[in-house]
Amino acid sequence: MLYPMNIPSPIEMKLLALVANQEMSGRDVAKRYVEETGRNISYGTLYTTFRRLKENGFIKVRDGEDEDGRIRYFRIDATGRHALAQAREYYSGLATFGNLKVATLCN
Repeated sequence: MLYPMNIPSPIEMKLLALVANQEMSGRDVAKRYVEETGRNISYGTLYTTFRRLKENGFIKVRDGEDEDGRIRYFRIDATGRHALAQAREYYSGLATFGNLKVATLCN
């Protein structure tokens, strides 16, 4: 689901932010997600959300293999970086929405 101005949803934004600085495997993203949020993310949600991000052109996906078998890597691309910046601006605006009138009334 895309929000206004084609910005990512909250879960999409979180996953984009996790892969914004480096390519990461799905397993590593799941671990970092727990570290950042204190909550688990199912692999179904993780990979479904990354599939949507790929379809929207926000990330690049690379398949590889390790000792445990197949592994998928994710990294943000320029379009995703732009979408993440828009999302941060949008949600920041929501966080302060209505405060101007409250601050004016309190003075």
